[in-house]
Amino acid sequence: MPRRPLLLVVLAAVISLGLAADLGWRNLQSSRPEVAADEQESGTDSATDALSPLVSADGADRERTDIASRQAQGPRTLREPQGEPTAGQMTPVMKEATVIAVDGEPVVAVADAAAAQEVVDTILASYRESYLSDATVIEDLSFAEVVTWEAGEVEAESIKTVEEAVNVLLLGTDKVATYTVESGDTAWDIALEYGLTTDQLARANPGVDIEWLQIGQELTITYKEPYVHPQSVSQRVVYEGIPFVEERIEDDSLWPWESFVVTPGSWGTREKTVRERRQEGVVVSTEVLASRVTAEPKKQVRRVGIKQVPDLGSGSLVLPLVGEITSYYGPRWGSWHNGIDIAAPTGAPVVAADSGMVTYVGWNGNYGKMVEIDHGGGKMVTWYAHLSDYNVSVGQTVGKGDVIGYVGNTGYSTGPHLHFEIRIDGSPVNPLNYYP
Repeated sequence: MPRRPLLLVVLAAVISLGLAADLGWRNLQSSRPEVAADEQESGTDSATDALSPLVSADGADRERTDIASRQAQGPRTLREPQGEPTAGQMTPVMKEATVIAVDGEPVVAVADAAAAQEVVDTILASYRESYLSDATVIEDLSFAEVVTWEAGEVEAESIKTVEEAVNVLLLGTDKVATYTVESGDTAWDIALEYGLTTDQLARANPGVDIEWLQIGQELTITYKEPYVHPQSVSQRVVYEGIPFVEERIEDDSLWPWESFVVTPGSWGTREKTVRERRQEGVVVSTEVLASRVTAEPKKQVRRVGIKQVPDLGSGSLVLPLVGEITSYYGPRWGSWHNGIDIAAPTGAPVVAADSGMVTYVGWNGNYGKMVEIDHGGGKMVTWYAHLSDYNVSVGQTVGKGDVIGYVGNTGYSTGPHLHFEIRIDGSPVNPLNYYP
């Protein structure tokens, strides 16, 4: 084929392909939808105050106010503050629920109003079971706070079960306080005061060595503060005992340490109706509404010995213990010391200051283990206190210098020693007046 006709054919093909490509591009462009420059979002979050009244501090229902105008504002929302959505971030899924509020502040969301009522009923029922099980009348069972609920739109993931919502209201949220260390404070004491463990206290203060606290040092205290505090006013019936009186008949055939009951006594009983005000289960006030005696007490009759101990004392005394006198008769430590203290090792023998009859052996309050000896007719009596053990028994006669017991540290005592008293006609006197 001649060269010139061939070139014309090729050129025609190239022009045809270019025209086809241009036509396809124009068709593609015309098929794309245009985007409106001022496209607007629809729908806004707004609150409604159509609150369901529950329980207030005075136990009265609160009326809904201005419900119709507020309902027009749309459902209330309960969600965490969020910034603008970023690429790849999912938009939260919102859902209708019921929001429980405390003193007007949203706290926790549950499925519906029935669940909210169940949350409150569960808390108050638990309180009733724990603290009012024996109440005859429950005048008020409520919260110190105003607790309400309302319909609202919340993030689906924030909706709690009844059990979870109960825990939120009762366990509360973390609160932070600052405590300044004072003289004598320990980490254990501070933690105990705020209901924490020492580990929790240490975690709240990472830069502080809680084993070596310094006066004036400030500690961060993180503790749980409940959202609600149950309270109650109730009545209950209580019974109390009425003690009997004792008539004592003197008997000169019995020794002073001897007695016996002729007619036993018995306690009476009294029935009271009381009103108790409790806060979180703790009784803060009690009022007696009625009282009546249900059983009268019965008097007890006892014979007591007054037989006089014969004159057994010689009148010349020996020291019951050889040792250093560490405290004398008279004023001491803002009070009065009725005898003398003689220091000696535990177990050292203690002897009778004079002959007489043992009228008491046993524990006597702050005196600890004690022996009492009557030296004749009750006129002179000696006491031997803080003993570790005894060597005599009641009614036994002893001679001057006989071992009656052993030095100890019983009762209110600062160390092993003997407390020695002399009493004349029942009144303590200075023992050293009887020694030259």
